[in-house]
Order: sequence, then structure tokens, then C-alpha cells
Amino acid sequence: MTTEIGTDAPDQVAAVWTERLLDRPGRAPALRRAAIGLDGARIASVRGEAAPVSGALGGPGTLALPALCNAHDHGRGLRPTAYGVADDAVELWVPGTYTLPPLDPYLVAAVALGRMALSGVASIMHCHLFRPPERLIAEAEAVARAARDIGVRVAFIVPLRDRNRLGYGDDDAILGCMDPACRAAVAERFRRPLPGIGEQLEAVGEIARRCASELFHVQYGPIGVEWCSDALLERVAAESARTGLRVHMHLLESKYQREWADGAYPGGIAAHLDRVGLLSPRLSVAHAVWLKPAECALLAERNVSVSVNTTSNLRLRSGIAPVEAMRAARLGFALGMDSLSLDDDDDMLRELRLAWRLHRGWGLDDVLDSAALFAAAMAQGPAMVTGRSDFGTVAAGRPADLLLLDYAAMTADMIVDALDETEVFLARAAQEHVRALVVAGRAVVREGRLTGIDLPAAERELTAAARNFAPALKEQRPTLDAYREGLRQFYRAGGHRKAPR
Repeated sequence: MTTEIGTDAPDQVAAVWTERLLDRPGRAPALRRAAIGLDGARIASVRGEAAPVSGALGGPGTLALPALCNAHDHGRGLRPTAYGVADDAVELWVPGTYTLPPLDPYLVAAVALGRMALSGVASIMHCHLFRPPERLIAEAEAVARAARDIGVRVAFIVPLRDRNRLGYGDDDAILGCMDPACRAAVAERFRRPLPGIGEQLEAVGEIARRCASELFHVQYGPIGVEWCSDALLERVAAESARTGLRVHMHLLESKYQREWADGAYPGGIAAHLDRVGLLSPRLSVAHAVWLKPAECALLAERNVSVSVNTTSNLRLRSGIAPVEAMRAARLGFALGMDSLSLDDDDDMLRELRLAWRLHRGWGLDDVLDSAALFAAAMAQGPAMVTGRSDFGTVAAGRPADLLLLDYAAMTADMIVDALDETEVFLARAAQEHVRALVVAGRAVVREGRLTGIDLPAAERELTAAARNFAPALKEQRPTLDAYREGLRQFYRAGGHRKAPR
């Protein structure tokens, strides 16, 4: 990396004054003319009907509330669409992402994390892409440095896998569904050796030793049951219990994963995960689109939590998560973007509003109320990232993670004060309204701009570096297309339903 994208040292915030404060979003009306005193990374005091505070962050026309969390993401600073990966079924989409050019990991992470911060995200579940251990450790250090420069809280999910390189089933069976002329090329590029279980778990420990901090949390990341043997899952469960490190994994994202799981584990995939020791309060799972009510109940009983990734599941044709069943089972859930926001704009506020509209309930049915929505976005998500349960409320002693929006701009055309602040937020809040973001008492965003890095410069550098790989991407396209077509035939023929354990 050559561009100097850093700016001045972090600036701590002593006070916030805002015209409106949703201190308990969805549970109480907004406080007016609120003064929030900060003491380092914590909130020291909150007062309503307070006179403006000299030098305070915020000001007239602003709305403050707890900061957001992106509870499942992959930190794709270079969006897949940019290098030719079009939306499709997740089984066919994922192989396209394997063609990601080898770019500076710090730059990729800084761009991804910076974009999220600009949409009000203070806490991020970062599922890193699978790498050999030595490369993974170096990239973890780069992501940790980017997180420090941006100023956000990050859970670094160390990816783990030890089976099924090509799809949900035997690699040779999948290759057998491909054009014979392409099999060797596909195998050479996509079926590469995997490190041993011990070596992968040692990398998790080394990353934790080198990188873990108050704002950077390391978690075990078995990518999904399709990719992980029982031996690996049992070791992860045991190591999580021994070290206290949390676990985050994909679960039942698509109907093909559901069919694979039913064939591989006739007694039920959730029950199997319970038997190997993974179901515990330390586990969170992503997607869970195809969970059954009884599985929701078991996960809730074990205090597992779920990241619901609404837009990603729509773009990748996976379905709509069973939030009603989750709510009925009292299964805790959060919201994530999964690096696939609705307009490729990394706007977590837009993601929250879409989740509200899709999962609220139809007609007069109330499946999801605003209090539960805000709890998912501002309390459950940060708990999954940090393991702490004190987020989601603006009160003395709570974390100083605050989002300030331009409420005046959101309401510029309103001729009567008929809607309260929560209703306006759920109707209109978007990234363009973000004025400031405070994370652990640090102003990460001021006046709609990052304070830690020059994001436009970083984006220009990342795009310029990626364009150097355009010829290579074009050259490997036929091999990728053959791989995807072979997968299409394999799943259509039901090969995944016979996947061996």
C-alpha cells in the first residue's frame, strides 16, 4: 500500500448534546434537549431538558440513539459485483468469490470497516475468508490494525474447515458432474489441500495472543457443518469451553444445506450440534433461514443467538428467515449485512428498515415490534461480538457507543409533528443522515466523514490495485463457469442428499 490514508490521532468525546435522544429505542419516547456526559469508554451521565453544552458533539436538529451492529459480515472492501460475481443461489455464488484478487488485507479491511462506520455501525462480526494458517495470522493483524484506525469494535472470526472442498458432498462426485475437459482445471484451482485440525486451532490461539484487545475479539469460526467434520466441531466445542472464546458459524442458509443436513444427520442437525457440545451461550449462528420451530426452541434453550441477514438471503435466493418462529421460541437474534447490502452500499440503516418491513408481520399480525427490532440491532448484535450484555441503552455506566443522525434533514418536508422519532427513523433513516458515530467514547465519524482514515483515497487505491488483475480474472472465467455448471448439475441430481458423514 502506498497512499497515506491515516489522519490525526483518535479524539475522545467529553460530551454530546442532541435535540432528541432515543435512550431506550422502541421502549420509551425521545428525551428532548439531552446532554450526555462521557467518561472515557463509558457514559457518565444523561440529562434531559439540558442547555446546550459548549464544544459538545451533536447540536440542534440531531437525533441520537445507541449505535448499530453488523452481526455477520465478511469485510469485502472490494464488492463481489465489482469483480464479476453476479447474485445467484449461494451455492453458485460462493465459487465466484474464490476469484477475489490478492489485495492488501489492510486496505480491504479499512475500506469495508470504514463504509460500515459511515452507516452507523460500531460493532462488526467479521468472518474472514479461509487462508493457510501463516497467511491468516498476518491478515488478522492487518484487520486488527484497520479496526484500530477506523475505531470500531470487531469480532474476528477465524475460519475453520476440513472437508468438502467443492460443495456439499464428495469432491470426486461433484467433479463427475462436470465437463471432462474442465475437471482437471477445476480440481487444480479449487480443490486444494486443507491444513490439519490442530494446525488450524493453533492459529486461532496465535491470533488471539497477537491481536485480542478490548475492541478486537477473536472467535472460532467453523464455516458450516457442510465444511467441518465432527472431529473438528468437537475440538472447537472443547476449546471454546476451555478458553472462553466465542464461536460463530453459518447454519442452514439455503434449502440445499437443509437437504444435505437432513441426509447427513437424520436425527436433526441442531440435535447433532448439541451432542458435539457446540450449543451454548458462546455460540452464534448466521442465516438460519431453514430452521424448524423445534430447532429454534433447542437453540433458545441453549441460549444460542442468530444473525438474520435479510438482504443477503434475498440476493442469494436463500429465502426469508423464520423470525416468527424465533420470536415464539424466544431465540435471540441480531441483524447482519453479510457484505451484501441492498444497493451494494453497505448501509446498515437501510438493512434495518428492510428487516423491519419484511419481518414485522402481515396485515394486523404483530410478529416483530420496534423494541425487538432495536434490541436486535443495538443490543443482541454487540453481545455476539463482545460477549457483553450492556449495549443498546443510553444510560450512565453503559458503553459510549452513540449514533447521531441529521433529524432536521429527515423531516425537512414534514408539515405537522404527527410522527414520533421512532416512526420517522423507521420510515427514513439512511446512511446519508449519519452525522457522527462515537465508539467507546471516540468520535469515529464527524460531520459525515471518518476521522481515522481518508476513505475516498483508500477506495481509489483499492480499485486501482484490483484493476491490475482484470486480465487474470477474464482468463479464469471459463474454469469458474465449468465449476458452477457442475455444481448446478450435482445439486439438481440430488447428489448432496447422499453426502457422507
